[in-house]
Amino acid sequence: MRSSLSSRKLFLIATVGMLVAALVMGLASVPMAQTTPQVVAYKITGTANLNAPGTEQFWSNIAWDNISLTANIPQAPTSGITHYVLVKAAWNGTDLMILMRWYAPSPAFGVWSAAAGALYPPASGPGLFRLIELTPGTTYYMNTSYSNYYAVVNGVPKSGRLILNYSGITLPTPNGTQIEVLSNGTIILYHSLRPMEDLLYNNGMFYGYYTNSTWYYPDRAAIMWYMGTVIPPTSDCMNIGGKVPGQTFDGFTLKDAGGSLQQQGGAANIWMWVSGATWANKTYDPAFAANLWQNESLTGLPYIDPGNQGFAVPLYTNNTNMYEVDTAGIWYAPVSSSGLNGSLFFVKTGATYSDGYWTVEYVRPLAVPQAYAQWMPNFTVGNTYYVAFAVWQGKLGETLFDKSITSGFLQFTLSTSPPSQTTTTTSTSTNTTTTTPPSSTTTSTVSNVTLDVTVVGAVVAIIALVALYVVFRR
Repeated sequence: MRSSLSSRKLFLIATVGMLVAALVMGLASVPMAQTTPQVVAYKITGTANLNAPGTEQFWSNIAWDNISLTANIPQAPTSGITHYVLVKAAWNGTDLMILMRWYAPSPAFGVWSAAAGALYPPASGPGLFRLIELTPGTTYYMNTSYSNYYAVVNGVPKSGRLILNYSGITLPTPNGTQIEVLSNGTIILYHSLRPMEDLLYNNGMFYGYYTNSTWYYPDRAAIMWYMGTVIPPTSDCMNIGGKVPGQTFDGFTLKDAGGSLQQQGGAANIWMWVSGATWANKTYDPAFAANLWQNESLTGLPYIDPGNQGFAVPLYTNNTNMYEVDTAGIWYAPVSSSGLNGSLFFVKTGATYSDGYWTVEYVRPLAVPQAYAQWMPNFTVGNTYYVAFAVWQGKLGETLFDKSITSGFLQFTLSTSPPSQTTTTTSTSTNTTTTTPPSSTTTSTVSNVTLDVTVVGAVVAIIALVALYVVFRR
């Protein structure tokens, strides 16, 4: 009898706990990450204000889509740092506007994008090249039979070819390789070339990009628009590889070009915002502080942006390679050697950092000039598009192919209807560059995220009540 009563007490305690959890889930607006299968751009009246992105009145009438992100390199601790991104979309008859917002506790201010910094000879500071942390347990030795090779270890030149070893797998490195061995045995590889990153990854030695308090990389956000022939696409992943497919690098042949799309028959246009190159903040964006994009002799472009505004780098990827939709090829090889005037600045952006969050707004005309149409989509009502999102937190080690991405493409459509769901955002501070923890609150009608949590809470509560009735009815 005593045992039966004790069992009932334990059951009662467990059931009450379930009820409390269910109540919290049902009443609280839990910011859980989930993937919305479709993103809708609503028809609005108004225009973008890129000096204060996200503050335009029409955005308050559109609910956030909470989109899950995942690690692009699951085994790397620096990959997949951002678990979700919030997205809104609108169009006004001439322009498409996309608003992205994500939590970033350590924003990357004052750091060059390596590609932009390479154009500016006085560039200095973090971000100008990549440091790779090798997988714990990786060691090295010098093979002195290579008499014409040398390496630099902890600043000291050494004769021979530096060989990396991880779990019995050996990887010869290029002539002039530079490494630093930390006090705990961790190896940091300097000035890593793209083909070397592919070799490290495929041999299990890539652990992530190394950062410390003085060396890190810019933050980025990207939107990928699928333009391939296979519908619907099943993958938004890109290959790690060399500069071109089949590249021979230091005795190795690399099958793929880095940045090429894995989806067979696939192609995509990418809008890439970079805090260290395209932010248009002369205090924290060194490229704009140097007035880089107003100097044709440095950029190699036959034009400048008359408005000197923020922008997103237009990229194009297919099964062959990654390209840049202009004639200079600052980040990647150019898609053309002539024409395309104005293409680098065609996608406008505005960005702010406030209360622990980045907010980036993208604006682009619905229709593209005929000269761009091969590499950028036109947006029209009645068509279904496929979109993917990515975020990099550079101060925490994400850069290049190490990032947080959607696990696949989402459907995207333009609606002729105005938004029907209203959200109200109340922030405790104005848009300032600060690194204080997030303190803003968002109140909205029940969104897809909150609704899912509420339903689960209700189901748990019902199960708990039925269980109580069965036990105490005996």
